[in-house]
Amino acid sequence: MQAEQLLEVETSQGRRVRVLATVSPRARRINLTVGAGGARVSMPEGTHPATIRAFLREHADWLAKKLRQLELTGRKLTPPVPGREDIISFRGVQLPVVWKHESFPKIRIANSDLVIGVPLDREDASGIAASGMRNFLMREIRRESTRIAAYYELRLGKSVSGFRFSPMKTLWGSLSAGGHMSLDLSLILAPPKALEYVVVHEMCHLWVRNHSSKFWDRVQDVFPETEEQRDWLNQSGHGIKTELARWIGKMPAAL
Repeated sequence: MQAEQLLEVETSQGRRVRVLATVSPRARRINLTVGAGGARVSMPEGTHPATIRAFLREHADWLAKKLRQLELTGRKLTPPVPGREDIISFRGVQLPVVWKHESFPKIRIANSDLVIGVPLDREDASGIAASGMRNFLMREIRRESTRIAAYYELRLGKSVSGFRFSPMKTLWGSLSAGGHMSLDLSLILAPPKALEYVVVHEMCHLWVRNHSSKFWDRVQDVFPETEEQRDWLNQSGHGIKTELARWIGKMPAAL
């Protein structure tokens, strides 16, 4: 079977679901996940194509149910209303949102709350809050990513040339030929280890540009929690991507 290919399975209700199948040198079993990038199945090297297709047929209805749940969740995440009680996931912790009337926008963490200070009496308070949230999250992820990269530079002996942050539809990060790292802004909403894993993953591409077994051995050696964090992103990543869109609206492609 090819290292990566798109397969299709039909549910008992006649829905056809596309699944990205990936051969993983480190996989010990067949693993099916549904996340921000859709459905994925990973398998050990040498797995027969017929075995994968039988596995997908067996789990087709479960797969359709999970995709349906994600679709419904995405539709329910309406934009926040200034002044109304709300909650946000920040660095993996659910924080109550406290709105304050302030002449100049200011967003900060205080007493385990996310405080959003905006001129609540203005008609464009929602837009001001979204812009403030974008700036706040950008500052936070830049600070954390820079700190993580500086720590792992000592272990890897190589450094990135800079960072860009933006919402990404399916990816979590990428690395340019010049060593410039792009990261999904929503990672600042995830538990800290998820962001750390993605930074380490991309930094390991400074050594190995592809996703060969040599690459994964390097990532695992530097970051032993790799499999756990990959599973978290596959299973829960959709939630933070949609939550980011809810709070910041549209923004430039990369900053």
